[in-house]
Formats: sequence, structure tokens, C-alpha cells
Amino acid sequence: AQVPLALASPIRSPSLQMSPPCVAYRLGRTIYLALTNSCNAVSLIESRGPGFVIPPASGFARLPDGYTPSAEEIHLAALEVATGEYDSITFAGAGEPLLRLSVLEASTPLLEELGVPLRLNTNGLVERSGAPIVAQRLSDAGLSSVSVALATADPEQYATLMRPDKLRHSPVFSLTLGHAEVVGFVEACVAVGLKVECTAVAAPDVDLQAAETLATALGAGFRSRSWHSG
Repeated sequence: AQVPLALASPIRSPSLQMSPPCVAYRLGRTIYLALTNSCNAVSLIESRGPGFVIPPASGFARLPDGYTPSAEEIHLAALEVATGEYDSITFAGAGEPLLRLSVLEASTPLLEELGVPLRLNTNGLVERSGAPIVAQRLSDAGLSSVSVALATADPEQYATLMRPDKLRHSPVFSLTLGHAEVVGFVEACVAVGLKVECTAVAAPDVDLQAAETLATALGAGFRSRSWHSG
């Protein structure tokens, strides 16, 4: 639907006269918002292959080094690109949005004025014990759907493809999250009523049919993504 440009013209404080750099970009009718460059595994962009590039016309670029936007800056950046026709807002970017979950939550009430569904692209690497809590927080924040990078139906292949970081709980104890945690997160999101889409990249040796079968068994939809070898 056509969204009035007037919605993109709020009163701004003097410190927010300029749009924060690289926070928002557009692909088709979707506004994408970047919360961080940090990631706890191979990023979803990198997982598409060494030749994958987001079209320059989108306005995508990595956030400046050391910069993480506030909820207010995320809101302002969204308004700056909210011209013409758009039908959704997706938290994505070069890093993993769930690493800044509290900022995501703080931004959603501000983004409501744009009047379109809020979505999330994530790797889903959440501890199993915390997955129901995170899923409920996303639902309470007003998100309608989540895209989770399932990557594969094979746990060992997942570790090779996504190379998740160790989650350090203390100087002497760390935990490596993996495919089981992604599956648990998908289940938790489905359980709270979020619409979930699992994705897998058509990388060499990935069985897309097996990944789709698993996604369906988890109560999620499925989408394959293209691989770009370079």
C-alpha cells in the first residue's frame, strides 16, 4: 500500500537532524534496519557465498566501525527511507540483530507509526533454555514473523557452514551453540504464534529437500536462497 510521505516527517531534535549512517536500506518494498555488525557465527550475508553482494542501489553498507545505533536513531533512519511504496520492515543488516534484542524491543513502538509488519532475519543461535523467553519477547515487541537460517538438516554440516562462536559464561566455562539450538528457537517461535520461515542456501552439498522437510516438521515455512561462488 502507498504510505503517505507525511509519516516520514516527524519533529526531530537538533541532535537528530541527519540520518544515522548505514542503518536503513531498501530492497524492493521492504525497509531493512541494521542494529550491529557483530555476529556470533558466519553472517547471513557471508553464508550466501563469496560472490554475493547486496545491490548497491539498496543503500546497504556496513555500519561504521564501533557504531551501534540507538532505538531513536533506528527510527529516524527508517523514516528517512520510508518514501514511495513499502510493505514491511525487517531487522537484518551485516550482523546478528538478536545480539541487540533490547534495542530492537525499544525501537518497535517508535516504528509502529509506519503501519507495516515488523520482521526479523536471524541465525536463531539462542540457548535452548532461553529460546522461549526470546521468542515471547519478539512477539510482545510486535513482530509478526521471523526468518531463521536453518542452513541444513545435518548438524555436523551446520557447524561447518555457520561456524558458530563459543558462548562464554565464565572464564572457565563456554558453550558452543549449534543446529540443535536453531531448531529449538524455531520451535519456540512457532509456539508463541510467530510466523516462521526457515531458510537454507543452495551451497555445495546442502540437501535443500531435507532442510525443507525438517522446516515443515517444525511447523515453519521454507525458502531456499541462492549460492554465489564468486
